[in-house]
Parts: sequence; structure tokens; C-alpha cells
Amino acid sequence: MTPFSFEANHPVFDKSYFTNKLNGHIDAAGAEPSVEVHVTNGQGHRVRSVVEVAEGYVVLEAYQRRAELTGQKGRWNGGKNAAPAANEVHHAIVAYDSIAQIVITPSEAAESPRIGFASR
Repeated sequence: MTPFSFEANHPVFDKSYFTNKLNGHIDAAGAEPSVEVHVTNGQGHRVRSVVEVAEGYVVLEAYQRRAELTGQKGRWNGGKNAAPAANEVHHAIVAYDSIAQIVITPSEAAESPRIGFASR
């Protein structure tokens, strides 16, 4: 007898999610959120936009994970703004069944409290 897995037969993240729900979740997070897709092998992608949604996989435009880019915002773009800088992004083709979680983090408010002696 083979074990039954609900998740294997009904993944949470599929073509329908990326087509119909993701943009609503991103919009609910406010202006310029960061979007990360984490896969089951532990790798994560900070997503700039979704390039293609297909049966079985999604193509993500993801920011490079290099030390010199770590301080940059890496915010969700949705393909609506100017082209990225050279070597800033790459395309990641990710199978839906390998996606462990999607983390959407709202950007920090401009008027958030500041720590230290910085003047306003």
C-alpha cells in the first residue's frame, strides 16, 4: 500500500495561485513589498516579477543573491517599471511541487521610529 499525501495531489501553489491570487496578496501588503519564494531544498528567490505561468512550473524574474547587492531593496516590481540594471536579475524556473512557502513582507513605513541619534 502506498502512502497517500494530500499535498502531492493538491499542491497549495499551482498555476491558479500564480494567475489569480498572488497579485492580490502582494497588493494587500502595501507599496513595494518584498516577495520571496522558498523551495524545498532550502533555496530562496527574492522575486522581482513573474515572467511566465505554465502547467507544472512558474518562471520567476529573481534578484541575484550576491554580496554587493545585499543592501539593495530587491522589491516586487511586477514588470511595471524600468528594466533592471545589468546583472541584477536572473530567471528561475521553479516546479510548483517544489515550492515550500511564499513570504510577502511589507516595506517599512517611511515614518517608522528610528533607532539612534539620526535627525529627521
